[in-house]
Amino acid sequence: MYQQPTASSATENLSFLFCGERSCAPKYSFGPAVLEYYILFYCVSGKAVFQAGDREYPVGPRQGVFFLPGELARYQADTHAPCHCIWVAFHGSGAEAALSRCGLSRTNRVYQCREADALLSCLHQMEEHTKLSFSDEFWLQSLLYQWFALLASAAGLSYGMREPERPGNIYVTKASEYMRRNYQNNITVTELAEYVGLNRSYLTTLFQRQLHISPRGFLMQLRIGQAANLLHTSQFSIGQIAHSCGYPDPLAFSKAFHKLKGCSPSEYRTAIQQKDMMDIPSSN
Repeated sequence: MYQQPTASSATENLSFLFCGERSCAPKYSFGPAVLEYYILFYCVSGKAVFQAGDREYPVGPRQGVFFLPGELARYQADTHAPCHCIWVAFHGSGAEAALSRCGLSRTNRVYQCREADALLSCLHQMEEHTKLSFSDEFWLQSLLYQWFALLASAAGLSYGMREPERPGNIYVTKASEYMRRNYQNNITVTELAEYVGLNRSYLTTLFQRQLHISPRGFLMQLRIGQAANLLHTSQFSIGQIAHSCGYPDPLAFSKAFHKLKGCSPSEYRTAIQQKDMMDIPSSN
């Protein structure tokens, strides 16, 4: 079963502004002009020289460059091979984090992406959704993410590269988040390892090293912890709670619960209800 990953801070505040396309005449130029937004340019074909501040960035076919807000920007098409250029502009506090996932930064402006047809298709779909409507807003936002997805795929960066000194941290964190989102489903350690891009044995080693528990044990703790909470705070039946916590077999649920809590689910519920009654202040 496919599970949608949770959006991270890199994409939580990222908004589409506009897009465009131009087949430039020889030596066509734009600027210099101060931009008020982030903008990603891409040369489908031909060549151009882009300038950000006092630095120049020659760009060829299937290459691109980006500009920052507040920057003096300029570009000029090549004399003999003028560029066919497309672009998308955006803003938001998550912009630079999203760019970093595509291998881009203030000191690394130029990128390569061989998916020229896919980027063109993305742009043309953006141009089809320009009406003032909730529907088109969702379309444009999703297409902006698609554009970033193509650039991120071309960059090929892994999550582990974000923490070079302790590369295991990010894998354990993301695997733990995945289990918290999906503990109700029938997930396996193999599926978990595939999600983070590691083999099962190495993922287990990372969990043992950092959390002193296996991924399977971590998942069991999540499920039984939630089950204990439901036994305490709800009137759902044992079978309903078992299903809600990823145990379609009530017997397997009872065994797992007893292993961690030292009693059956029904015994736990009875004990916790009795404790609650004892904690109620007397009216006398």
